[in-house]
Amino acid sequence: SAVDYDAKRLEELGYKQEFKREINLFVQAGFSFSTMAVLPNWLVGFSGTMNAGGPMSLFWGYIVLTPFIMCIALAMAEVFSAYPVNGGVYSWCYLLSSKE
Repeated sequence: SAVDYDAKRLEELGYKQEFKREINLFVQAGFSFSTMAVLPNWLVGFSGTMNAGGPMSLFWGYIVLTPFIMCIALAMAEVFSAYPVNGGVYSWCYLLSSKE
């Protein structure tokens, strides 16, 4: 089953499964907003964008950048599914870096 596979994978990584790993929609949304810092980034660039190009520059900026942001989100999701550990980026860097 999937739970047995996950526990086995964690054991291969050197960890013992201690917590119930369950992510609901609210937690997923919170993680994505905290990771990408949508509101602070929007507020930082808002006045400069409005002065430089107006509302259309905001609109087209979102249209152009959305595919790139989705690529980042999909890449993070792939790493998260392959290495389901609690340390997040720090654990991923340790697991994916060379041993030298």
